[in-house]
Amino acid sequence: MVNKILGVAMIAGTLFLGSCASNSSSSEGKEARIEEVTSTLDNVNEINFKNKKNVLLDVRTPEEFAEGHVPGAVNIDVKNPNFEEEIQKLDTKKNYFIYCKSGVRARLATEKMQEKGFKNAKNFKDGMSTYKGTVVK
Repeated sequence: MVNKILGVAMIAGTLFLGSCASNSSSSEGKEARIEEVTSTLDNVNEINFKNKKNVLLDVRTPEEFAEGHVPGAVNIDVKNPNFEEEIQKLDTKKNYFIYCKSGVRARLATEKMQEKGFKNAKNFKDGMSTYKGTVVK
């Protein structure tokens, strides 16, 4: 009788531990979706934007963009209610390098894009507030 109870307890324990292991692997997959931060915006010239697979994305307001932006950047305002509709028009297979004024909105945009299936969306850790490179209007 004692052996049967021990056997049932061992099987129940094994099943319990097995279910915990499968739950932890699924949560690890979700954590792997956290955005990647690339270097400072001052290093933007190290990226080959002549390669059409690389896109520089400015997620500030249109007014901020008009005041000055990095040459070749495309503007989609992350705070615009239509942001998700706008990014759905983009090619999810391209590499997106995202910036804003300080890095906060770029991180938000990167997270939203990754949630929508953009596997190669990266934000700069800073933004236009510290950028010392060429600016166009």
